[in-house]
Amino acid sequence: MKFSFNVKKFLSVLLVLSLIVALLCSTSCGLIDRFVDDDNDEESTTQENTTQADTTQEVPEEQDGKNGSEGRNEFIEGIGGVSETYTGTVSNQSYSSAQDAAEAFVAEEIAGESNVEIVNATSSGELSSQEITALNLPTSVQDGMIGVEKLEVEYSLSGEESLYANGIVELGDKLNKTTKVTVYVIKYENEWKYFTPMPVTGDTITKSYYDSVFNAEKYKNCTLNSTVTLTMDVSGSGDGEYIEMSMEISITQLIKHADNKVYLEQTVKMSEGEESSTTSVYAYMEEVDGEVVCYVKMDPTSDQWYETYLSAIGFSSLDELTPFYDQYLDYTYFTKTNYGFVLDKDNMAKYMEQALAGMDGMGGLPEGVDMDIDMFAEYYVSDGVLSGMRMDSDISMDMSDGGSHASVSEVMTSITTCTDYGTTVVERPFEE
Repeated sequence: MKFSFNVKKFLSVLLVLSLIVALLCSTSCGLIDRFVDDDNDEESTTQENTTQADTTQEVPEEQDGKNGSEGRNEFIEGIGGVSETYTGTVSNQSYSSAQDAAEAFVAEEIAGESNVEIVNATSSGELSSQEITALNLPTSVQDGMIGVEKLEVEYSLSGEESLYANGIVELGDKLNKTTKVTVYVIKYENEWKYFTPMPVTGDTITKSYYDSVFNAEKYKNCTLNSTVTLTMDVSGSGDGEYIEMSMEISITQLIKHADNKVYLEQTVKMSEGEESSTTSVYAYMEEVDGEVVCYVKMDPTSDQWYETYLSAIGFSSLDELTPFYDQYLDYTYFTKTNYGFVLDKDNMAKYMEQALAGMDGMGGLPEGVDMDIDMFAEYYVSDGVLSGMRMDSDISMDMSDGGSHASVSEVMTSITTCTDYGTTVVERPFEE
């Protein structure tokens, strides 16, 4: 097949990307990247903020296509329920006026990586004592507080057009439109600070809420289990030739974190036609006198562990093995739900386009490539931390160049639980 791009290389990159997408819920990208690299060396709306999570609110209306409603209640029951602890935060930075603080809220808590233009900011006046009480401000926020002012800020976002190139997602109707948001600004003696409440179900989550949930310190003691299954079918024809192949991959992973020690198990099963392979990695890591020691074994039936460098399994520090370490998405990708938050299929397409653009030699989808994504990705919050994640996606791609054509379809599922916060124990799996 004589395409203007290397089809085999493109499929390899797509496979890596799919695994990374499926494993957004864990810390395994280092190991997965290493596995795949070794294998492929051949080639106008209105938002209203509140301070309370309304547990009676319904999950936003499901979009067409896949959704996680089936099995959601059973999954929530299996992880022990869902609950929030976030009560709102006040900005670290101080501002010289209520308007400056309100505009900063939009830039810092809503805009994300987009460019923001403030159209206007209008004050609705100071709140009464009863209205302030209704906000249920945390005690720490009220220290030194003189009053609370309510403002309405109208703004527009831009700078996203390039992220939706090549026909991945048509969002022209969403760009250059203004949005209004209500902002509460706290007045202290000589300064103003904005208040960031719990996001409302159906709204994009805020940066402060995101930072609270993904605070790495909350994941220093926990147990993560994940299972990923992926099926890829490829067919194509060109220059009198025809290709057809199917590939199945399953990945299971266990990671335990406690007391500067990490225990990891990962098994990758891969089959293509009549050929199949299984690759397992077991690793134990701990910090001793400021240095990380790492032991690994590849044979599950062996009692022999070998000391090696942490880089041998794709990491440079124990922090990188912390769940959700330094690999998560812009908070504006996520929409608040009454069980946590969700990543919708439009934002997943946006993420995949960005990820492809960032891969060496890709620069985004080549000309003549159309992609369609039908998926859901749900993130469940218990006691203010992620306790469960579910993802299910169908991804199809058609690639054409002259008289040649190729089609790729993928079905991918990912289930992750993160449990035993504060009670996980990691023991050395071998005698010294």
